[in-house]
Amino acid sequence: MGRSFSTATPVNNSNLELSFLRRTFAPVRRAIEFLFSACLFVSVGLHASEKPTSSPCQSAVPAFFKAPDGHRLITLDELSCWTVIGSSNDNLNRLNYLVETGNRWAAQYSAEHLKELDGGNLEDALIALGQFSNHDAQRLLLFANNGLLSKRELTDALTMLPLSLSDNPHAQLISLQSRRDKVMRVTRADLQKQRAQALAAIDTFVSEITSRN
Repeated sequence: MGRSFSTATPVNNSNLELSFLRRTFAPVRRAIEFLFSACLFVSVGLHASEKPTSSPCQSAVPAFFKAPDGHRLITLDELSCWTVIGSSNDNLNRLNYLVETGNRWAAQYSAEHLKELDGGNLEDALIALGQFSNHDAQRLLLFANNGLLSKRELTDALTMLPLSLSDNPHAQLISLQSRRDKVMRVTRADLQKQRAQALAAIDTFVSEITSRN
């Protein structure tokens, strides 16, 4: 009688073990993943709940714009509210308006954060500070003396004019002469260095305008 040979494929015990382990631990793995997701959700929720529903700056900034004074300026500084103002063109425009119309507290706040501006926003702030000098040239020089403005920022502020005068050299010269007169009236001994720098910058710009026209 001939031998009978089985044609069945030999069982691979290692594959069976791996398959068994996968089926056995799959629910455990899913449970762990669920618990991890739940913990992450709770953690995010806790962090979100820690954030104030309303930033103090959201009330401090409008209060300053409504009635800018020394106390409200200190509040803005203590709360680090510049990001609220500097990130909004509307807020920057409101600040510049206060500066150019002569508010000393707005001018100081603008000078404090001038280095955080660039491009057109920087130019607008410098122009506003230049117009502020028409109201209080001594304080603008004082900002420079106290380190709020660099020499370049001081001279740029005094020689940058509103766009409305860009095509009117005669009006530019009148505006610059008016600023020069106000700077000339500054007599404080500790501001003489800034006074000299301001006068030199204005005179140089006047000469440039005159030579072109």
